[in-house]
Amino acid sequence: MRNRLAALLFALLAAFSPPSLRAQMVEESLPQDPGPLDFIRGDSYEQWILQSLAGDALVGLAADGRTVPRLAASWKLRKDGALLFTLRTDARFPDGSPVAPEDVVWTLRELLRPGASPTKRAILEGAETGVEDGRVWLRSPRPPARLLLELARIPIAQRNHPDRGSGPFLYRKEAAAWVFTRREHFLKPQIEGIRFRLLPDANAVLQALQKSWLAIGAPPPRHQGDPPPTHRLLVQPMHAQLVAWSRTGAGALLLLERWRKDAFPPRLLGRNAKASRGLWPETLGFEPRAIDPGENRLQPPPPGTPLKLHYAAGEESVEKLLLALRERARRDGYDLQLIPMEQGLLVDRLQKGNFDLACSVVVFDPHPWAVFEYLESGGPMNFTGWHHPRFRELATKAQQPGDAGWRGLQALWAANPAALPLLDFHSAIWVDRRLMVEPGPQGLYLSTPGAAGWRWAR
Repeated sequence: MRNRLAALLFALLAAFSPPSLRAQMVEESLPQDPGPLDFIRGDSYEQWILQSLAGDALVGLAADGRTVPRLAASWKLRKDGALLFTLRTDARFPDGSPVAPEDVVWTLRELLRPGASPTKRAILEGAETGVEDGRVWLRSPRPPARLLLELARIPIAQRNHPDRGSGPFLYRKEAAAWVFTRREHFLKPQIEGIRFRLLPDANAVLQALQKSWLAIGAPPPRHQGDPPPTHRLLVQPMHAQLVAWSRTGAGALLLLERWRKDAFPPRLLGRNAKASRGLWPETLGFEPRAIDPGENRLQPPPPGTPLKLHYAAGEESVEKLLLALRERARRDGYDLQLIPMEQGLLVDRLQKGNFDLACSVVVFDPHPWAVFEYLESGGPMNFTGWHHPRFRELATKAQQPGDAGWRGLQALWAANPAALPLLDFHSAIWVDRRLMVEPGPQGLYLSTPGAAGWRWAR
């Protein structure tokens, strides 16, 4: 009944949409409510998509991972180690006012306050910013090359208006949809806009795709290889993993490392995922490396020990995979108790360290330093307080995966990790054959130009 109601809703919405919009708007869906658009506090993956459409960061990342200009027309490194940004003169907020250095400084300072996005606050930890001769300066304890890459994750809001950005699409919330319409912008978007509707059920998404009510969507794994004639299949590797954290020590992760090898039936994974092999993403250049019990003599808890795993409810595909993991645990005599939670409550529990085991989907930046979020004190993925006295020494030597600095860091982590990836994700989606999109490992939305680079075939 749920699927039929969802399909009926799409039929009614499609029937009453103006013909011109039906022809030009890109129809999409969201698996869960992202909440109000908020460039300061918003931190879910769905919120990141909204921000990428309605906002601009100082720099962007191209599909191949290169840093490209966005709000900043240019930048340089000062002698004191600060980055100095010259802003574009043609960037505007929805009210017509230009993006000023004061807007950038206000956004960066607000992100350092309690309650801001944990991911963005961690990027800016210890940073200072200000205005010099009409340009923005930013100084941080992080190496400038790394900071510049990570600034692509921080879209700038209008001063005192955390819900306003300068991006290529103008946002408005409708009763049953999140709507983004094209605006005058330096990226010159070519599509009319994008309309998202809430559709958490994978089978309802499949029905909507088959009936061409959605231009883009991810079908259930068992249906990915046979799109309708109106759509094509697009598969791309992602810097994304399903990650499990342990507050009770690495012993429990030894069990998960064993189970992930054969817990997930191929029919459940489809083209979307494969079992992880190492501790850090291979897509970022890291060789697979197993947990090393070694000198710490790590031991898993004995059979019969109950293991409580918290996770975000609402992701049907993830829930099915966790059920398969639970069945694998039973074969070894363990009771893996799955505890679903609303996303916001899960994040709060993680940040407070109030869990034994917890898992969530993580989307990494496209550079190796993204794994520092596990390792750094206050890092947005360091939920267990992991630390090691040699971390800072080795971190300064880490330049490319495989060098001495990175090998040393991997050895520290492998000896007593606080987290373990279970699955590496791929993006397997159906795209309307008339819609030309820009694929990349960050997905269709998060790179530059992102959706602004899409166009309808003539």
